[in-house]
Amino acid sequence: MINKRTSIIFILLTLAVLGLLASQLSKLQFDYELENFFPKNDPDLSYYQKFSKTFGYDNDYLLLGFQSKNGVFNKEFLKSIDSGLTEIASSESTVQVLSPTSIKSIIKTPLGLLPVRLLHLNDSLKLQRDSSKLYQHPLYRGMFISKSGKGLKAIVVHNRFLSKEAADEYVEMIMQVFENQSPRVRVAGKAIAQSAFVNAVKDDFTKFILMAMVLIFFLLLIFMRDLFMITTSLLISGLSVVATIGFMALMGKEIDILSSLIPTILLVVSMSDIIHLFSHIQKQYTVTNNLHESVNHAVRQVGLATLLTSFTTAVGFLTLVTINVKPIIDLGIYAAAGIAFAFIITYLLFPAITFIVKPSFRQPSTHDMMEVMLRKVFLTVVRKTKTITMVTLLLLVIGVIGLLRLQIDAYLVNDLPKNNLVKSDFIYFDSEFSGSKPFTLSLWTKDSSRQVYSREVIEQIDKIERLVKEQTKAGDLYSPAAMVRFANQSLHKGSPDYYKLPETEKEWNRAFRWIRTTHPERRSTRVSHKLQAQISGYFQDLGSRDATIKHNNLLKAMTGIVDQELLGYRLTGTTLLVDKSHALLSTNLIKGLLIAMFIVALIAGWLFKSFRIVVITLIPNIFPILIVSAIMGYFAIPLNLSTSVIFAISFGIVVDDTIHFLSRFKHEYDREKNKVYAIKRAILETGRPILITTIVLTSGFLVFCFSNFSASFYMGLFVSISFIAALFADLYLLPLLLLWWLPNDSTRI
Repeated sequence: MINKRTSIIFILLTLAVLGLLASQLSKLQFDYELENFFPKNDPDLSYYQKFSKTFGYDNDYLLLGFQSKNGVFNKEFLKSIDSGLTEIASSESTVQVLSPTSIKSIIKTPLGLLPVRLLHLNDSLKLQRDSSKLYQHPLYRGMFISKSGKGLKAIVVHNRFLSKEAADEYVEMIMQVFENQSPRVRVAGKAIAQSAFVNAVKDDFTKFILMAMVLIFFLLLIFMRDLFMITTSLLISGLSVVATIGFMALMGKEIDILSSLIPTILLVVSMSDIIHLFSHIQKQYTVTNNLHESVNHAVRQVGLATLLTSFTTAVGFLTLVTINVKPIIDLGIYAAAGIAFAFIITYLLFPAITFIVKPSFRQPSTHDMMEVMLRKVFLTVVRKTKTITMVTLLLLVIGVIGLLRLQIDAYLVNDLPKNNLVKSDFIYFDSEFSGSKPFTLSLWTKDSSRQVYSREVIEQIDKIERLVKEQTKAGDLYSPAAMVRFANQSLHKGSPDYYKLPETEKEWNRAFRWIRTTHPERRSTRVSHKLQAQISGYFQDLGSRDATIKHNNLLKAMTGIVDQELLGYRLTGTTLLVDKSHALLSTNLIKGLLIAMFIVALIAGWLFKSFRIVVITLIPNIFPILIVSAIMGYFAIPLNLSTSVIFAISFGIVVDDTIHFLSRFKHEYDREKNKVYAIKRAILETGRPILITTIVLTSGFLVFCFSNFSASFYMGLFVSISFIAALFADLYLLPLLLLWWLPNDSTRI
């Protein structure tokens, strides 16, 4: 029972807990870590972590692209690049710099082995001759010279940064070194992509909250017509957000691209509880003119239904844990926690504040218009059942066809805005060079007596390299076989014609001796360690779908060519892990949705004690998901880790109105034992809050369409579409199913 004493206790208790959680907000951090998108507890992840201890992480690099208006072999242009790269190489965070201006080849001369520059920057005549050799070199040409011939590339390998701040400082240092470079230096790599994502997340984080609050204020002004009730509603929603964000900070959760959506989602979703509670208090007050009775009656009447809808919404978010990717799991867990906070805070504060302040609950004139519209909805349901059925079946057929076209695919920086410089730089390296994504293939000799640098093993690795180029189009490939080719070239006065494997046993022995003497791996990427080796390089971001196909084709081709008794192999690296997360997406998403449907079915079964009602509950809520899937399929919008959250959010929220409708239907049916009358009362009583919440929710989620991220844009668009589809399903399809499937002589549902 809510009275003055309990109201004061509720308010003080809630404010005390909220104060504790709000004190944690100063600890809030922003982060975007690529590794978080790897599949959790996966054998490929475990293997990569062990592999990285030996060979290093394959994404600790930055690609620098330089363009010249006067030709790439202009002496002044090359000197300015070399000067800047020398400064970068002197940084403690830099492991090595690979560029045509800094590479030296160890050449055998009459005076012994001597380091010779690839490009002689101080001698114009030699530089002209060097440029010709560079163009003829099968590795360096593709590695350092752009396809158009107007740009040069440098590869900067750096230490692993333990914080985003350290990575930002390093990127900023590079930008300052080349700040006077014209055209500007192009940069691609994890460190700069991470910075771009985090900065965009910060911008969206504040923008979404402000836009949602302004939009909700104007919508509530239309429906509530009472400034105090509007302020109270916004305050409660805002406190729900504060509690959730404070809880995230308390748990050490950093804000990333997905969790940045939580505050806006909660602002919008928490309004559903408030609107249903407000509508019932308002309806009851216009009948009794007794605020005390109206508040308590509303809490009793819609409290259980709202508790169940909050639970089903939380379940919808919690199904995201099945996707097995940390940022998505965190989104599910903390959004579900936020839904719980919103329900508790709403039912502790809204009735208590209403009881103490005693605002007037006038019946807005807009509700008369709504009632007329809802009566027309009821008449359509009972008079035009065939039309509704035909429209529903047509939409289902169209939906299934569209669903079959839906594909899983993802690109590395595709979520960034089209005009984002970081995104354009990644595209530049994909189009002008070998690519921007790392390629890594792990190798090991199965016989401990066979060393990596032995003729048999190197010949096998050389075959694999050729297959890698053929099947994946990867370039800039470094491997023990490349080291042997370098050795053979150096022993023949550095001629590019000899960048190939030795032909005679004598040449093989000389090449191995050269490698043991000069230790070339100390000056370049590490490619071997005892009995282990790797082939590393870069390839284009063709999307996770095409990349997975190419990787599978590579492994299939290797099966028939590689000596399985001599050499073992395994694809590894960050690219493989992210692509694997997407490959598992459909299975995990279906699993999560089935779990959510099962839980909703259990709730409906417990609440209504009828198997028919369970089926009736599920059908209208599968309908919006099917419609969204179909639209994505028809418009070739891929399903990926970012857009996968659409379905969990949609199902969790749209089922709320179904439960409110059926709860009211059951109440009226148990009282009057008249199915048609119960449907009519359910439409008239719950139709208003369903319409209002749909408008508020749709408008609230549409703010995501103003996001800089395509993933956020699609989430806002398609979740809003699902709400509109759910409105049709709840007001037309659901009553129709009740008319058809419930027997007329039932005494209980």
